Amino acid sequence: MLGKRLGIDLGAGSVRAVVRGEGLTITEPSVVARHRRRGYAAAGMAAAELAGDPEMELIRPVGAGAITDLEAVGALLHQLVNRAAGRQRIFRPDVVIAICPSMGGDDRLAILDICARIGTRTAYLIDSPIAAAMGAGHAPSGSRGYVIADIGAATVDVASLASEGTIAGRTLTTAGNALRDAVARRLEETHGAVIDPVAAEDIVASLACVGPHEERRMPVRAGVGEGEVTLSIASAEIADLVDAHARQIGRAVEDVIDETPIPLRRGILEEGIALCGGGARLEGLDRYLGIQTGITVRVAPDAPTCVIRGTQAAVENLDVLRRSFMYIR
Repeated sequence: MLGKRLGIDLGAGSVRAVVRGEGLTITEPSVVARHRRRGYAAAGMAAAELAGDPEMELIRPVGAGAITDLEAVGALLHQLVNRAAGRQRIFRPDVVIAICPSMGGDDRLAILDICARIGTRTAYLIDSPIAAAMGAGHAPSGSRGYVIADIGAATVDVASLASEGTIAGRTLTTAGNALRDAVARRLEETHGAVIDPVAAEDIVASLACVGPHEERRMPVRAGVGEGEVTLSIASAEIADLVDAHARQIGRAVEDVIDETPIPLRRGILEEGIALCGGGARLEGLDRYLGIQTGITVRVAPDAPTCVIRGTQAAVENLDVLRRSFMYIR
């Protein structure tokens, strides 16, 4: 096989790409800049750098488990494939793309059509929980069941998996971004100041903790009228929002386990539950889910990159996996 093989994690917050055998990983914001008169201008980091330009509109092509702008997805994938495989190429690449499991059939077909138009030889789709499981060290074989919770920016995808593929699943469309926005709204209401998304993310990363904890504080710059002030934010101010976020995930995990056949549940009790994605690092979430389910919960090593590492594993084992439409299609 002379063409390159690429793996892409098409996330709502960021996109990642890897090339088989080259160890090259590209990480870019999942954003596209569109000029208000001349059309699409840039994608990824180049687009993010255009924020604030009045002539540019920034678009998030994927959100809440669906395509929000088809042309923007095309622009983003086109840039990723060109960067990873090279613009001047003789042989067309094969590509495996990890997507949200709740993505509808029309969106899936649209992605495959885009891949054909931008010059890939073959394109396959893999659901992100399956890719995350592979990235967390679970091989797609054997009779044991296990549960993966992939906690991303736009969705939380929970699935029980076994050699048959996905046994049961849930997708929540209130994930990391929703918690960030809720925190920003709460602090704007209580302090009368505007908290930008970057500051809100810092607050969640530094102060958010599920369940009882010792109160913490951090200074945050916020906008008031034409100027700025420094606020002292306490973790207690957002504790109920964080706990509500954890309860939603807990209910989704319990529902998935309840829908999993009893023989596979024995495997889940032994294998435990793995948390992947950037939201897996929320302090106290693993402890809370363990208490809620009575099952051991672990945060996967390098949780934010589980999906792309699993997609890379799929790329490296493409000849084996494409024989089974339970994994890639």
